[in-house]
Amino acid sequence: MPGGPDNQVYLPPKLPPYLNKVYDLKPITGIPSDEEVIGIHAVIRVANKVVDVEDMGDPTLLAQLSEHLFSAHLARYRSKHATVVFPEDTTYTPPSLPVHVSIRLEPVKGTPSEEEIIRVQSAIRAYQQFANAPSLFDPHVDMELSQHLFDMQMARYAHRARECPAFSEPPKISNSAEQFVPRESTVPTNNAGTGAGVIEQRESGQRGCCVGLQDAMERSNRLAENANQLIEQSNRIAERVHQLVEQTAHPVEQSNKLAERFNQLFERLNGHLDQSNILAKESKEPVEKLGEVLGNINRVLVRIQHAIVRNHKGNTLRALDCLINEKGETPAISCTTQNRIFEDVSWTGEEFTVIIDGVPHESRINNYWLGEFVRFYGIDDGLFDNATTVEMEEGQMSTARVRLAEYLSSCLG
Repeated sequence: MPGGPDNQVYLPPKLPPYLNKVYDLKPITGIPSDEEVIGIHAVIRVANKVVDVEDMGDPTLLAQLSEHLFSAHLARYRSKHATVVFPEDTTYTPPSLPVHVSIRLEPVKGTPSEEEIIRVQSAIRAYQQFANAPSLFDPHVDMELSQHLFDMQMARYAHRARECPAFSEPPKISNSAEQFVPRESTVPTNNAGTGAGVIEQRESGQRGCCVGLQDAMERSNRLAENANQLIEQSNRIAERVHQLVEQTAHPVEQSNKLAERFNQLFERLNGHLDQSNILAKESKEPVEKLGEVLGNINRVLVRIQHAIVRNHKGNTLRALDCLINEKGETPAISCTTQNRIFEDVSWTGEEFTVIIDGVPHESRINNYWLGEFVRFYGIDDGLFDNATTVEMEEGQMSTARVRLAEYLSSCLG
């Protein structure tokens, strides 16, 4: 493999056919382009979706893909920052995020803080929730966010590496002496070559001393700066203590007044608490009724949304991904379905029939995801042991599939 970064070759792992259809990864020569990095991200997203699916998922391949992405990020980082003389003047500018991502990112100058890196990680998680909605997700923005996080993490790593004290390894005089003696034994002069060996050792020792002296001076300067800062802080603390001593000249009178004022406020607080308890009891029943009314309104709104989808001409099985649940979520943005749509979970599994505009359509869903989608639409009564699990009881798979088919047909039929 060539040594220069401009002609270095990065080899991707071998992909199975279903991942090759997502993006055909080729060896990358030199600095990776935007399209090549976006392709790696796309393959990793699909591989991550099926990593837990039997006979399809491959954790080893996912690790190899992540390593390949790391190499691509590192090559792009070196092309931008390897020649920087003063890292503390470097500015790391994030990409512009769309309005449906609530987190705002600002440019970071110098070494990023932990809080700034955590904020970028949160922005990536928030943006990747829309990966299954093409109108809300731009792969180029996702790639730029990932590279931005990588650049900031490398900056912190380089900063820590610069702060570690460097020590030069002492020259090994005995070993170099042993190396010179056999070659010089055939020369008739006395101690031939010994002077050169001594000079080499002295030069090596001097270089080590210079490096050590330079490091020591730099550390001394940093210690001096820290000492000056501590002295300034101690002066400010001393001034503050002096002010506090002056303010406490008459503490007894002030404490008595404060105690009286506190007692008055405490008595008034007790009165307000009694009144609030009475009001809370009186308002409990109207609030419960209001909750029931809002629940009914919510169910009506869900049915209205289903009717709007149903009235669209030319609906196919893709219309299933548009149906919302009582939380107003579609499968692509719900934590219950782990942001999966029907296409993601219909590779295997038993078929079931959905009536759309009066026409039967055959669909299927993998048993692994059946519990999540039944729970998502709120048609899970009697199918689970408790209200939190998505693991169905023994023999309930067929019942759940029939119930899901009937529900979807009632929404779109």
